[in-house]
Amino acid sequence: MIPPASDYPADTAMPADAMTDGTPSEHASCPTCAGRHHAPTGQFVYALGRIEARFPGLGLEREFQQRERAMGHAGGAHRHERMSAVLEQNPHIAAQLCYVLTIGGSPAYIVAPAGQYLRKSLFEALALGDSTDACVVVVGRIGPMAPASVCGGILAPVVMCDQMYTFRRGDWLASLITSIEKALAERQIEHAHFGEVASALFTRLTQSTENVGASDVHRALNYLIMQHPGIFLSAAERHERHLLDRIDTRVIQAPGARKQVAVILSFIETSTGLTERLFTRVDVTDEWPFVADADGGRGALGLMPYLESALLGMPL
Repeated sequence: MIPPASDYPADTAMPADAMTDGTPSEHASCPTCAGRHHAPTGQFVYALGRIEARFPGLGLEREFQQRERAMGHAGGAHRHERMSAVLEQNPHIAAQLCYVLTIGGSPAYIVAPAGQYLRKSLFEALALGDSTDACVVVVGRIGPMAPASVCGGILAPVVMCDQMYTFRRGDWLASLITSIEKALAERQIEHAHFGEVASALFTRLTQSTENVGASDVHRALNYLIMQHPGIFLSAAERHERHLLDRIDTRVIQAPGARKQVAVILSFIETSTGLTERLFTRVDVTDEWPFVADADGGRGALGLMPYLESALLGMPL
């Protein structure tokens, strides 16, 4: 189950003892080596999708099948559950397997874990590959395009993954409701109504194959989905009399050469046709985004009114 959004501080790095020293381990795979040594530090990824495993060659696939038979996992469980169980017991196979992040059913990235601390997270993500309501969050840095031989013919860029966690949609929604329980009560919003609106908005933001979590605007959107309940609260609060017409983004050059993205929600009042625009700003300068006005916390739960400056083209 995914913890509440506040339990995942966006600007907190992995513990020092979980990081590798930059040299390949005895079980390091080729994609991992490629990601570790060549990934540029300026292009980051914050992507939502599903993890699948691919065999780079027939020999490794046959070895996997032998180990699977020896463990008695020939049938019964789902395919990805069986695969995860076999890999946990056979690290020599796990190290050479290719792990693919698919978005909208299409391969988007070859995932190279940055260290052994992600081993459990990777197996958990793989085990839920058959579940239609499961989703994986991958945060990392884009490396080079992997050769076709690395992943059974798949051509995709390598992502050196620094953080990965898996959740089910139902657990995500329950966690979201728990994190804003007081606000829902104060605004007299029923849990069922909020859940319906939040689920629809989640699908709207994540199902596009264009959103591979690499551009600044998509990283900002994906971060807000996972970390800022305010966008879902604003949508649920206005759902009765308003239509969420569109979601816009504006890249802002913030003070100190930092990059921010303004995410703007436009609501149309159904009886008058008037538009209400609300926004929040996400700092996307570094690998882990954060709400620009949060000052180390989650930030204001409510979104701010959006007034565009004709001179600067920025929110005031």
